[in-house]
Order: sequence, then C-alpha cells, then structure tokens
Amino acid sequence: MTPDERAYYATQSRISDPGDRAALFATMPSDPARLITAVTGLVLHETFVKALGITPDPASGDDIESRTITRIMDRILARDGAPLDVARPPERRFIGVCRDYTMVACAALRHHGVPARARVGFADYFAPGFQEDHWVCEYHDGARWRLLDPELGPRVREHFRITFPPDDVPRERFLTGGGAWQRVRQGTPDPATCGLSSQGMRGDWFVAGNVVRDLAALNKREMLPWDVWGVMREWGPGGRISEAVAARLDDVAAVIARSEPEWKVVRELYDADEALRVPSRVIGKGAWVPVDGLLGATRGRRRAAFCPRRPPLARRPATPTA
Repeated sequence: MTPDERAYYATQSRISDPGDRAALFATMPSDPARLITAVTGLVLHETFVKALGITPDPASGDDIESRTITRIMDRILARDGAPLDVARPPERRFIGVCRDYTMVACAALRHHGVPARARVGFADYFAPGFQEDHWVCEYHDGARWRLLDPELGPRVREHFRITFPPDDVPRERFLTGGGAWQRVRQGTPDPATCGLSSQGMRGDWFVAGNVVRDLAALNKREMLPWDVWGVMREWGPGGRISEAVAARLDDVAAVIARSEPEWKVVRELYDADEALRVPSRVIGKGAWVPVDGLLGATRGRRRAAFCPRRPPLARRPATPTA
C-alpha cells in the first residue's frame, strides 16, 4: 500500500464524515473484533424488528434512507445520548440494513486512522446455497486488506451458525460485486442463486448492479444499496444484459475483483467513465434524489441516468435473537 492510498482510505468520505460529532467516535474501538460489538449495539437490521416483537422509535421508519453518518448519528443520539460504545436496547437502536452497519464501522476505523472502505457484493452465510446481497467493511491491518462484517454480533453468528471470525471473513464466503460477476460469467454460481432470496430478486442483472456499486464504494461514494445510475439504466429487474455492456463490466470486474485492487487503476477507471460515476442525482425508491453534495471532485462531466427502481430493503432470510 502506497502512502497516498493509505491516506485516501484512512480519511473520511463526505458520506462517512461525522462532522462536529467526530469526537464522539473516540470511544469506539479501533480494534475490528471489538468494533463489531460496538456497532451491533447501535444498529439493528430492519428485518429483525417485527420477528423480535420490538417496538422501535416512531421516527425510525425512514432510518434506512439516511445517506450520511451525520444523519445516522443524529438519530442514534436523539434516542439515547450515551457514549457510542454503550449498547442501546434494541428498541432504541438505529433501524438499518447492512450498509448502515458498514458505514458506522468505516467511520469509526477511519476516525482512528485505520484504512477502511465499504465493499458491495454477496455473502453465502445467510441462506444455504444462495449468494445474498450484502455490504461489508474492508480494512487494512498493516499487512493486507481483510473483510469485516460488522453485522455479525455473537447472537447473529449463533443463529446463522457462522464459525469464521467476523473480523476476517474468508474471501470465498463473501464475493465482491466484481468477483461474483466473474464467476457468474464463468458459469458458477448460477446467477439464479444471486440476489435477494426473500424477495425472489435474482439473476445476472442483480450481480451487474453490484459491480457498479462496488466500484463507487472503492472510490468512497458509498451510496444507498438501491440507488441506480449510469450504465445500470441498460437493464432492469429480470432484464437482459447486452454483450456490449457485459464486456464493459468484464473490464471493471477484472480490476476490482482482486483481493488487492490497484488503487490508481480503480480511481482512473471510475473517473474516466461517466457511465460508471455517480452523477449529481440518482434514482432511489422511484424518485430522483440529488447527491452532488456528497460527491468529491471528479474529472469530466457527470450525466444523470435513469434505471428502474430496485427494492429498497436488503432483507435477511431468517431472524436471530436480539
């Protein structure tokens, strides 16, 4: 890792920057294993709420639409002003999805100067025989990049019978968007086993979307999981991906699927292609959403693009105890 790459990932993105609440992150652990306990004490996956019989804060209904850490922190602290390393009762937690766990972990690690970034892809440890749409945090331990799944607290691991350490998720258990795309193109796994199992949303079109989202996350544009833009307008749920677009995604996957993607190439690939860059506004939940204030400077012009709506909730196929 070069000094420039380290500095890039060890500093906050506009989305992960806690602003005037930065000092509060001093109580959050810098150790990835301990950080999981802290994050799961602040965030509860929205799928778990009903099954656990929890009555969340009345204002939590749109928690999952919180794009920035500042908004996430505002909501967490409005419900419980305790230090961030103090676990909240489930009913007072932020009601989110995997992206929210990941962003809190990234913000905490970056606060402590640990290089960290969000990765978008598929996990095989929630539904047997299925690659489930998922986000994790990737951090550099000084020697190499490791995958951290901050959603995997002790009870979640017990429920899903997960035996690997959640601060070092094996690469074969979580496929990045690019890695999943390469494998699907090679014939295994079957694209019908990739997507959102609980909603029946699956296929190569789903994998293709996560290729684009993962490239954006590697460039510290950590969008919502259902945002669509650019080349994603070429297909919709169940839609066919043309060979020309597939070949384009092959080139992207060849760069970002590596366990150690070359940082300068990742940056140049994103900056050079308006069909891959996040534009000044995206489609989220069927409506245009301006996001230009969340994006850093990028060379070239940006073009807003339409894509059919993607369902907003990344649901889990089963529910652990709180």
